Amino acid sequence: MQGKIGLAQGVPPLSAAVARRASFSQVAARPVAFVKGFGCGGPGDVSGLRQWLQENPSAEVRGILGKTEGNGCVNDFSRGWAAESVRAAVQQAPPAVAAAAQLRPPVAIMSGGTEGVIEPHFLLFAELPPGSAGAPEEPPTDSTAGDRLVIGTAVTRNFAPEEVGTVAQALETRDAVRKACAAAGLEPSVAHFAQVKTPLLTSERVLAAAAECTTKDTYRSMALSRAASALGVALATGEVDHITQEDIAANYDKFSSIASTSAGVETMRNEVMVLGNSAGPGDLRVESCVMADALDVQAVWRMFHRAGLASEHGQLTPEARGRVVGLLCKADPARTVRGYRTTMLTDSDFQATRHARAAVGGLLAGAVGHARLFVSGGAEHQGPDGGGPVLVIYRA
Repeated sequence: MQGKIGLAQGVPPLSAAVARRASFSQVAARPVAFVKGFGCGGPGDVSGLRQWLQENPSAEVRGILGKTEGNGCVNDFSRGWAAESVRAAVQQAPPAVAAAAQLRPPVAIMSGGTEGVIEPHFLLFAELPPGSAGAPEEPPTDSTAGDRLVIGTAVTRNFAPEEVGTVAQALETRDAVRKACAAAGLEPSVAHFAQVKTPLLTSERVLAAAAECTTKDTYRSMALSRAASALGVALATGEVDHITQEDIAANYDKFSSIASTSAGVETMRNEVMVLGNSAGPGDLRVESCVMADALDVQAVWRMFHRAGLASEHGQLTPEARGRVVGLLCKADPARTVRGYRTTMLTDSDFQATRHARAAVGGLLAGAVGHARLFVSGGAEHQGPDGGGPVLVIYRA
């Protein structure tokens, strides 16, 4: 998939030919997308982020993703702790950084659960002025300018408890994804990944609802919220043209190949980050694929091949591994995988999404050769049933 430039909310999309004729000066003047990972000693450890912000006072933070070491379930408060920690770090950053964040608040999307070898970490998404500290040293020329990473963000309104897991949530998500794509200069149909943070229901929220909720089961509410939001992404991209309430977390023939949704107690709205490629400066690109199931490492290798990331003996070479700056993935629990029975959905001691994260996290860590992976569990309508989308962010 390739992105397009020149799109804005309310402006008809430009043809590829017209977009390619955009002047070099316009392309070179676009902000440079920047992504950097930081390991952390706990959900409140944002020391690496704070240091980077001090060293890059002209940066505009667009979003921060995080894998936190909670259980990834309803009572995982590590996500909220981490989200508040990164927001505080941005607010206390150099004046220009903090002011930009006040004008256009960055999204803070935390995913709980670092089972197996997954490293607890943060992933910063920022934009830098061309030529600034941290941006690539050489600006693109007419011959080297190409499709590079672009970032778009948007948020929905707050949802009432009775709206969680409903068509209303899906439609609001659809609109937010479209806004995020417009901000990035992308048509939704060519975006590579849509990361969405969604709310869940607690017992208190169910009691406070003005109408009957989709469920009183708080753990089930996570799946319904993820499902409705993923179908919203599918509506935005055109992968699905219509949904009903009966489709949500039930009709898995309807799905998005780019949606990655994660539910948490720390929000009552959806926060959206869209990633894709478009003509512009910088040295980062993204490539994506969809795993058919938890063992579909072949799809991952095809994605690496398209990105020009070389491998040796079943793992990325050290040079290729050094070019990878982020790997995002959805992992879906399944009763069987290629005919073999699993206990993911019958284990009373260990929630199904935790099994899925551990399994897919280990698979991807072995392929890449490191464990800084954003693997999120529960992939309802996010890729085919039992599978899930994968995205690699890499230096071109």
